[in-house]
Amino acid sequence: MYLPDLIVRSRRVVTRDGARPAALHIRAGRIIGVLEFDNSPEGCPVDDAGDLVVMPGVVDTHVHVNAPATEDADAFEQTTKAAAAGGVTTIIDVGSAGGPTARVSTLEQIRRAAEGHCAVDVGFCGGIVPGNSREIGPLAAEGVFGFACTLGVAAVDGAAGVTEADLRTAMPGLTRIGATLMVHGELPGPIERAVNSQRSSMGFFDRATWSFRGSREYVRFLATHPKSAETEAVVRLLELCREYGTRTHILNLSSSDALTPIFRARAVRMPVTVETCPHYLFFVSEEVPDGATAFKCVPPIRERANRELLWGALAGGLIQTVVSDHSPPPAGFHGRKPRDFSRAWGGIASVHLSLPAVWTIASARGHTVHELAAWMCRGPARIAGLERKGEIDAGYDADLVIWDPDAEFTVDAATLAGVAASNPYAGRSLRGIVARVYLRGNVIYQRGRPIERTMGRLLVKHGVSSSSLVKSDRA
Repeated sequence: MYLPDLIVRSRRVVTRDGARPAALHIRAGRIIGVLEFDNSPEGCPVDDAGDLVVMPGVVDTHVHVNAPATEDADAFEQTTKAAAAGGVTTIIDVGSAGGPTARVSTLEQIRRAAEGHCAVDVGFCGGIVPGNSREIGPLAAEGVFGFACTLGVAAVDGAAGVTEADLRTAMPGLTRIGATLMVHGELPGPIERAVNSQRSSMGFFDRATWSFRGSREYVRFLATHPKSAETEAVVRLLELCREYGTRTHILNLSSSDALTPIFRARAVRMPVTVETCPHYLFFVSEEVPDGATAFKCVPPIRERANRELLWGALAGGLIQTVVSDHSPPPAGFHGRKPRDFSRAWGGIASVHLSLPAVWTIASARGHTVHELAAWMCRGPARIAGLERKGEIDAGYDADLVIWDPDAEFTVDAATLAGVAASNPYAGRSLRGIVARVYLRGNVIYQRGRPIERTMGRLLVKHGVSSSSLVKSDRA
């Protein structure tokens, strides 16, 4: 039997079976045993976390690093250091501000930029855009963790949205290779109808962005992104999923109206999974301050009743995961103006706050750290195919977050690691302070200290590691 080179123990270790006292025996970066609390061989280093929670490192499978160019390494360093400070040990970059990664050549450039500059482990998604169906096989061979796209309206400026015809071209190939299609969707028809019904009575209309300027800006922005645009996109996607049998993952769900067709699809065992995001579970549209463009995201934060239904779907398993959809504006973005939703960046940077934001609301509703780990660690890892992530068990990477679920802090946007954008959580009191974070048995973050080492690896599907794609992480 191998002896551990490190033991991490706590009276609240979160395993698949619940939270209990345990000692995690770690060797060469992997957990080799989950044993009784007092089981510590003499002479072995011990990190005794006492009553702090020891949980699997958070797995965030929906992050936009948004490097201003594919060669930009600073964006990876900033984003991954922010992730580490928030207890996140693995991220999946689903695409940049310019759209999904639709070419192998682009993926290679991004990997070169990221190599050696990541504080946590990083995987990448390929992309579906009009005309790139021949790239699906080569991208899959490069080990991407899924294929992301936007159905209908483009989520960000410069990103190409796909049509139903594009998906019909791509989905047979995805089904054949067993790849996951990851879709953000808003169909343009409902948006255009909403705009046309209000353009005469709501002030100046900006046709390029489907947004309004004037008083009560958030109410007007929300009105131009009705639930029906998102729900109809989901229904269309489910019809295609039924036809082609493609593993399909619905990104950043905000519309509760889409829950009924999703329930019907899962009831007949269609291969559909769903995520939502911390901001949809935390904020409500009724409380967004007038003109507060930091709250702008697409799809938008909706009303309180909608949030309650999302929480019910999450608790009942209809929504399986909570991921950040972290999307800061790229360096050099100059469109932000106070109160102007037509020019504001359409994304929220929250990879560093997802754990405490979700826990703040979840704990107030009586949910447990075991449920939190299912939503933010185990669920995302399983859907993405990260075979050694998201669990505390023998054989898994020793990726751990040690945190105090009872401690509170006030979010100070000026001191957040690696995030320069305005933030809707600024000034909020959140529960859950991260004390230490381990990546494969190495401390990568300790509260109160700067992150000096970037020890993250570039991951590929099936566990291959490093940008050379030669060295297997299974070995």
